[in-house]
Formats: sequence, structure tokens, C-alpha cells
Amino acid sequence: MCGIAVALNWSGAEAKVTRIAELLAHRGDVTDPVVSPWASSAFCTRRLRIVDADGGAQPKLSGDGRILVAMNGEIYNYAELARELETLGVRLQSGSDTEVLACALSVWGGRVLPRLNGMYAFVALDLSTGEFLAARDPFGVKPLYAVQSGDGVLFSSEIRPLLDVTETEEVLLIPPGHVFTRRGTAQFHSFFTRRPERGAPHDPQVLDRILMEAIATRVPTDLPVASLMSGGIDSTLVAHYLRRIRPEAPGYFLGGPEAPDFSYAAEFADMNGYELRVVPFGDGGDTLGQIDAVVSSVETFEPFVVRGGLCNYLLSRAVHGDGYRVALCGEGADELFAGYSEGEDAFARSEELGDFVQEEFLNLMNKTSLQRLDRCSMRFELEMREPFLDPAVATYAFGLAGSELWSRNADGALRGKRPLRTLYDLYPDALPASIRDRRKTPMNEGTGFDESLEASPWAGLARQSVSDGEFADGQRRFERYSLTTKEEYFYLDRLARVMDVDRVPHLAHRSLIRVPR
Repeated sequence: MCGIAVALNWSGAEAKVTRIAELLAHRGDVTDPVVSPWASSAFCTRRLRIVDADGGAQPKLSGDGRILVAMNGEIYNYAELARELETLGVRLQSGSDTEVLACALSVWGGRVLPRLNGMYAFVALDLSTGEFLAARDPFGVKPLYAVQSGDGVLFSSEIRPLLDVTETEEVLLIPPGHVFTRRGTAQFHSFFTRRPERGAPHDPQVLDRILMEAIATRVPTDLPVASLMSGGIDSTLVAHYLRRIRPEAPGYFLGGPEAPDFSYAAEFADMNGYELRVVPFGDGGDTLGQIDAVVSSVETFEPFVVRGGLCNYLLSRAVHGDGYRVALCGEGADELFAGYSEGEDAFARSEELGDFVQEEFLNLMNKTSLQRLDRCSMRFELEMREPFLDPAVATYAFGLAGSELWSRNADGALRGKRPLRTLYDLYPDALPASIRDRRKTPMNEGTGFDESLEASPWAGLARQSVSDGEFADGQRRFERYSLTTKEEYFYLDRLARVMDVDRVPHLAHRSLIRVPR
């Protein structure tokens, strides 16, 4: 996990990547040396030392000296790939997953991408031809941005560093599950594109095994680990399986005893002897400072990302403050198992409509929940891992009959995430029925920060702070963003104070779920 800075065919390459790495300092605890294969190209990494802390300096060169790679993220099955490479005669010099990736690209080329199990964004340079290949994982857990000028390209793990080192060029978002080369972008084949046909029945025992393996894969072997615990269905399952591997792993809850979610988290803790660490919101004395910090961190203005970002920001700061570098969370479960009301309703209407809405949610994650999670955790040198986004878990969810994803309560109300709820029945002495039967509560409401979507202290502050005239002027000033609320303008105006939003076209593409009628 880290922040990468790469310049290819760019004047002053070393100075550019050095500056980008400085601006990514919060993403790691050590800056690796700048490597310049040629005068106009350079690589630099701000690295969070997790896998092979001592020997993992980047970029990594393949054993044949041909492929140079800088990567942000983790390849969870790198040991398996390493064993296969060694049978082919490849000699690895470190225990780094980035070196395994470099060697795999040298041996198999882009054909290795469908085989990667991980969250990653990388840039690879072929030193024999000068060609490059950049790619992101299928869900877009890890970010990657680029600026182009003629034949030159700059890459960064965040937006603002690219704006800082260039003057007029626009910042491009590399899409999830895509490769980017001199010829443009193209989607690569993966579990995300090669989904099974729906129709499989749900088997709780099978999902139990798959989810346990996904979590075990993400537990570091030589570092302590924690989890985010809201008392919801997803985070409770993560905590449950994690405790079977690391009984000492604590959970972090944001809010206090008065928060709507607290009683659920506390019940799980009491049943299991689980260490629940409560993170308070504080007195809110520096509200504008908090807003500026969160908006600057998440690099967007969309209210549901910003408000959720406050929760991730405070939790990540607390987890980091206790000395952890790795934590697990429940992101992705709602998108895959129809946890949102739009997904519940869509699958209840038809499988085809359910698939459409699920696709909408999954395609937006890289700009919403995953962007919020990456920016706020990495702001505090914390690697957040999402076991529900494991290829095996996702493939299982994709193959289920649509009718398996939802049920109805006694009063007839729709209830999604049926497969995850059935896991609670396998462990009645450890997983509370009260959590199993819960309705979905957004994190910012469950913590007690917001009363509802409309009743929010930050939304209220925006309405009080922005006059009708200012809002009208703001709508004209930011016409391309189609602003509809003062809260949107309030955040966008503050974001524009720290970066040139006009040079980031994808910001104007709103994150909206479109449900056909």
C-alpha cells in the first residue's frame, strides 16, 4: 500500500515525481529512492511498509531486467504466483508482491491480469521497447490518475499532486478493470466481466467457507490487525470471522452509547468477549476545519461521500493512532447482496432489473465508497482491506438466483442481503439475531452524526451559510456540475479552494443510481 508517482517521456521527470511523492507523504511511512531508467522518465514511491517491509522498495524490476513496476495496493495471491514463476526458472530477489507482479508481466504479459486477486493500481514500463501498461483492479479499490501532454504521461495515486506539478492539462481517471497504454484504454477480462449466469441456489455452508477464506487471505501474517465495527450485518460478519483467526483483534466504533448503532455493536461484544473501542466525534468546535479536512481528503464534493468521509476519517485516525497499519471493513456487501433499498426493490421486480441496478452500484463504487475509504484511511497511513470484494465472494453473489438475494418481513417489507443473514443462523451463540434482522442504516446515521438524509448538521450549516443569491451565483459558476443543493455548492466551493476543479472533468459526472421504471 502506498502512493505512486511516475513520469514517462516528461521533461524534468525526476523533479516531477519527487514533488508528487512529497504530496503523497500521508500514504506511507518511507519514501523510496527515485529511479530514472532514462533522462525523461522516473519512478518514485511513498510506501507503507507491509509486505516485505525491508526488501519491498519500489519500483521493482523483473528478473530478466525488462519490466519495471510501481504499484499501489496488495496482490493477495502473490505467493501462489511466485511459486509458479519459480517452477519456470524465475529467481525472485525479495518477498515483495510488486516484484512478483513485475516478473509475471514479463513472463505472461497482460494475460496475468485476470489471475490477480488483489486491490491494486500499477504502472509497468517495458525497458526494451519503451511501452508502458497501467492498470487498476476490477472494482477500482485502488486509485490511479494520469495527465497527458503529447507523448508524455504523469501518473499519481491522487488528483491534487498532478494539478500541482502541471499548469493546464486535465487529470484523467483510469477506469477500474482497465489497462491504459499509448493506444488508449481497454477493459481486461476478469471475474467482473466473466460472470456466471444467475440461477444458483444459496448454500450458507458454501458462503461461510468462501467468506472465511476471503478474510483469512487479508489478515497480515506479521502485523496486528483491527476492523471497523458498526454493529451492522456486514461489519459484524467481518469481526466474527476475523476473531476466529486473530481473537485479539479489536473493533472500532464511531459515536457513543447514544448512537443508534451502539447497542448492536455492544451486544456482539458482550456475547463474544470482543474488544470494542469507541471513537467519539469530539465537541465539534472546529466544524469548518473538519469539513475542509474531509473535503480535501476525499477529493470530491458529493454530500453522501463527504458525510461518510467524516466517519472514515475519524475512525482511520483512531486506528492509526493505536499503531495499526492494516484494518478490515465490510465495504462491498451492500452492492453485491442487494443491501440498498434500490437493489432490494429492483431484484424483487425482476432479475434483469436487479442486475442493472447492481451494475450501477458496482460501477460507481470507485468514485464513491471506495474513494472515500481509500483517501481517508491512507490519509493516516492505514491500509483498509475489503473481504467482500474478493473474487470468490463476488462470483458467488453474481451466480445466485435473484430471488435468493431478498426476502420479506412478516409485515411484507422487502429485506435484502438474505444470504448474509443466513450466516447468522450458523453461529447463534456468536452472532446476535438482532443484528441479523436489522434494516440497513447508513454509517453517518448509525453513528449519530446525521438524523437522516435531510437532517444533517453539515447540510444545515450549508443552508445557513449560503444565501440564495450566493447559491444562484454558485450554480452559474459551476454550471457543469448541475448543483441542486446548497450543501453540494458548499463542499464544491471549498474543494475549489485547494484544487483547480475545472481541470478534473470526471468530477462533473455525478454519482447517480438510475433505476428504470
